[in-house]
Amino acid sequence: MAFSLAEQGVIFIVGAGLCCFLFYLTLRAFYRITLHPLASYPGPTLWSISDLPSAYQTFQGTLPFKISSLHAKYGPVVRIGPNNLTYIVEEAWTDIYARKVELRKDPSQFVIVGEEKVSGLLTAPDEEAHSRMRRNLAHGFSEKALRGQEYIIRGYVDLLMQRLHENCGKGTVDIAKWLNFASFDIIGDLTFGESFNCLETSNMHKPREMLMKKQFWVQLIFDNLKSISLLGLMKKFPPLDKILLSLLPQNAMGKQQEHLALTEAKMMRRLKSQESRLDFLSEVQNQINKPSGMSKAELLPTVNLLIVAGSETTANLLSATSYFILTNPSCLSNLQAEVRNAFKTEEEINIVSVNSLSYMLAILNEVLRLYPPSPTSFNRLTPLGGCQIAGKFVPGNTSVAVNQWAANHSATNFVRADEFIPERWMGADEFAVDNRRAVQPFSVGRRGCIGRNLAYAEMRLILARLVWNFDVELAEESRDWMKNPRVFLVYEKRPLLVHLKPVIRG
Repeated sequence: MAFSLAEQGVIFIVGAGLCCFLFYLTLRAFYRITLHPLASYPGPTLWSISDLPSAYQTFQGTLPFKISSLHAKYGPVVRIGPNNLTYIVEEAWTDIYARKVELRKDPSQFVIVGEEKVSGLLTAPDEEAHSRMRRNLAHGFSEKALRGQEYIIRGYVDLLMQRLHENCGKGTVDIAKWLNFASFDIIGDLTFGESFNCLETSNMHKPREMLMKKQFWVQLIFDNLKSISLLGLMKKFPPLDKILLSLLPQNAMGKQQEHLALTEAKMMRRLKSQESRLDFLSEVQNQINKPSGMSKAELLPTVNLLIVAGSETTANLLSATSYFILTNPSCLSNLQAEVRNAFKTEEEINIVSVNSLSYMLAILNEVLRLYPPSPTSFNRLTPLGGCQIAGKFVPGNTSVAVNQWAANHSATNFVRADEFIPERWMGADEFAVDNRRAVQPFSVGRRGCIGRNLAYAEMRLILARLVWNFDVELAEESRDWMKNPRVFLVYEKRPLLVHLKPVIRG
């Protein structure tokens, strides 16, 4: 078939363009492998050439687990992208997240639809703004505040126990669902001064603004996190990112906007409330819009963070704790003996008395190691002039992070790293060489988790009350609960089915 001269010209131009593009990709790949400032760092060749392999793993929800296998093969620091390094050594925690002059967050990691016009606590770019916001919130997370909030927390734990007793003898119980109900109600009350009524109604709460919608708010939180994670992939491929974002279904992009609107409505009701109570926003309310306080624009993304961090992470951690102790009978037996011998009555169990349960703390620390609530890396960018990380100079504008899952599961940091052994946190000789400081589930530095004390208090109280009230057995259909988990900032929700039997006391 003959082509006209014009057609031949078009074919030639297209072919030449394609050849030039392929030549450019080849030269870029050659540069990234041999001449790039990170060329000396170990890692798989394809990952050094392109961000596509890590993007694929993120899309599959398997990136932390793949990074762990790469560290096992290549060592304590691995190049997982043309401009990305990941670490598993203790020193990297301080060098990346707790420097005297902070490393700025990598803006290409996540996408927030309708980018925040004003930054909240999590995304505040400068240290002064972050410190001011944290000072305002710190009052609500202090030890004094925690003691004052105990009656709120205990009220929901009481209701959780009541609901679990009501479901005894009715077949299997999804303990993960009930733990999510409890954590969501607690964080809602401590943040907004009103419950989501998950435990009260035994269902995922539908806020007034959502009565005509099928989407529940708790599920919306996970969908929101998932969309932030997946949309973040597109920023790695400019200028295609803008094209791809414009092609996304409105439903996908609307999840973040919908969640933000619901959060704002609750926040405004709390700020207008005249009730005197010690919660997360009590001090913030007194200083709102003052120079030393927070603006409403800053508060909105901040309370959005509090709801997510205070519900999903605690519920996931308690669910994982339930799974690990139920699949390790000796650990369960030891925990039952500790809790049931420590108290004469259930009323004695409170946020102070549970601090005496040393074996329980070891269990929680081991679960935090094996199943960190946020197994995703949180990337920082090195300064333009570069800096030292883990004893080696890293060029400027490099994205660096410690991956918690990889660090916590590394055989270089822990003996029998993949096994659930609470005794490693109790001074057992076999684990004397464990590098326990490599485990930092709440991060480190000025931006470490503000809710650490609350998280430990809530987890200890719920776990102690659960062990005091029930003999629990894992249902056969949940034996593989830990098999092939998926992560989109947090773990994808899975039912954890158990059999509950009330403890009978003489």
